Amino acid sequence: MAELQQSSIEKTLLAWLRTRTAGYRGVDIRNFTNSWSDGLAFCALLHNWQPHLLDYEDILRQHALVRLDLAFTLSQKHLGIERFLDPEGMYLLS
Repeated sequence: MAELQQSSIEKTLLAWLRTRTAGYRGVDIRNFTNSWSDGLAFCALLHNWQPHLLDYEDILRQHALVRLDLAFTLSQKHLGIERFLDPEGMYLLS
């Protein structure tokens, strides 16, 4: 039963994330691993929340590690979310 509930929660969260990042070029959220490894989904989510924090079009031209580092840095500075992962670890998921 717990697995079914977790699966339902995961599906709900993924659906919400897709709605928040809809229309962002290069973003295709399917799961909690590879969909985040290039940094685009993370940056799109941040941009959707606070567009002034980053220029999404500029982000598209950056390397995945640069995007991930920026997303982690902005999340820590503006959301108070500590880094538990590093950009290199996320990038290796791809």
